[in-house]
Amino acid sequence: MATAIIRAWILSMILQITTLTSLTAAVLPFGHLGPENTAIFLNGFHFLSGDTTAEISANHWCAILSDDFLQCVVYNTATTPSRLVGIEYIISPKAFECLDFEERQLWHSHQYEVTSGFLIEPGMPSSVDYAIMEVLVGTYGKTVHTWRYDQGNNSIPIGVPELVMGYTGESQITPDFVKERDELFGVNTTAIRESRKNLVAPPVIEGADSWKYGYVLTYGLVNTTTDTAFNQSMNATAT
Repeated sequence: MATAIIRAWILSMILQITTLTSLTAAVLPFGHLGPENTAIFLNGFHFLSGDTTAEISANHWCAILSDDFLQCVVYNTATTPSRLVGIEYIISPKAFECLDFEERQLWHSHQYEVTSGFLIEPGMPSSVDYAIMEVLVGTYGKTVHTWRYDQGNNSIPIGVPELVMGYTGESQITPDFVKERDELFGVNTTAIRESRKNLVAPPVIEGADSWKYGYVLTYGLVNTTTDTAFNQSMNATAT
């Protein structure tokens, strides 16, 4: 997975793709967003596990760690300056198949996100976009938002992190929400979808997109009691 993405990244350098548009419309050099080893910048849509009305536009700055694993920091598009709202891990289908079914419940597929044009790379030429999406179309994401959706008006993140999911079919997201995203980045989702019409999306592996089966997965605090005293002998040895 990583090798193909790196090839596409190098191609973008050859094509002198030097700018990406940030949330505030500032122009920054490609590859200088997020961590120093950022390889790709993506925007996509999330919704809360158990609440399909909670639609979220999310910016991802993703770094390649291996052929099977990318890690992304996630920012919102609803505030200026943008907020760090969560993380997403992206794995290959090979890695996903190694997960047990309990773990698979936490992951969502990217097949529809890619083929629908919902997942975009702002500022990227279609040839490079296509090469990268050929890889991402078969991947799976595990996304946690640490800034809760219902706490969007707060100046600090309050509460327990939330699991979010991805869209898998037509008529699941409000069209105006997609239109707002398109206007923000100067893109056309319909045109992007058309440019990817020849992408072959592999079947979704069983266990992903657990929300489709009616499962609502949430995180919570579990309070227990224990002896919280430090081991004094260890402390004495350390000093």
